Amino acid sequence: MTLRIANFDVYASLLKEKSGLSLSEDKSYLLESRLRPVAEKWKHASVDTMGHALRGLVDPKLVNDIIEAMTTNETFFFRDTTPFDTFKANVLTYMQTTRASSRKIRIWCAAASSGQEPYSLAMILKESPAFQSW
Repeated sequence: MTLRIANFDVYASLLKEKSGLSLSEDKSYLLESRLRPVAEKWKHASVDTMGHALRGLVDPKLVNDIIEAMTTNETFFFRDTTPFDTFKANVLTYMQTTRASSRKIRIWCAAASSGQEPYSLAMILKESPAFQSW
């Protein structure tokens, strides 16, 4: 079940315009969990009421707090285990089959910050016996 944020469109537009973050409505739970502390800090009763306030004149510091709360500002090796587990369990198995003749894999890591995410993928490949000679 998706949590419904009454002012989702306001947040989605603000985040897209100010940070480039594209947020689909199935990620409403992120708004609630990450913005609840911001709403409390700014003395709003809820994330919804803060969203309503965003329709008027807005303090740039509030906008900054919202952007900071919604964007990932850290990077480290294997930061989120789920994508790396999925990569190992599904993507590599698929690639091993579909790329067997060329034995080449190209990986694009969007917004990889200082590089820990692609290096994490490289470590997975290096530790995988099936890909040692690729």
